[in-house]
Amino acid sequence: MKEITKKGQSVLLCLKQNENIHMTAEDIAETLKKNGIAVSVATIYRQLEKLVSSGKVRKYVTSPEEPACYQYMNDRNAACTKHFHLKCTSCGKLFHVSCPYLDKLENHILAHHGFSVDNTRTVLYGVCENCRKQNPLTALCIQEHKEDESHETLQSE
Repeated sequence: MKEITKKGQSVLLCLKQNENIHMTAEDIAETLKKNGIAVSVATIYRQLEKLVSSGKVRKYVTSPEEPACYQYMNDRNAACTKHFHLKCTSCGKLFHVSCPYLDKLENHILAHHGFSVDNTRTVLYGVCENCRKQNPLTALCIQEHKEDESHETLQSE
């Protein structure tokens, strides 16, 4: 990779300072602007692509309708390939989930269906706990689903 430009360094620093969250190019532009650094969103996208190519930043595309998210790669979040992601359809937050049950599901998919899951691109959609608490109707729908016995058939394979 060519030397990182001053604006590229600003983008990278912004992601480093927010390493525990995923940021869109617009989020980065807003954060930089609040810190007195003016960088256009188009320039941020160009810098992000260079940083992704260099391996310094990971890109997440959770849906074609939403902008990509980016995260600074360090030793802690480099393990992001080893877990699933949950996306709240209400607030938009992306959660990293390490769970033995999901690991078993991944192993089942490989062993019984010959399909290797790419966890860097695996996103399960639903409503997070905070949003369920704020919206009783959503919580009621989820409770009704839990009471539905039909999901047991899927687990018994």
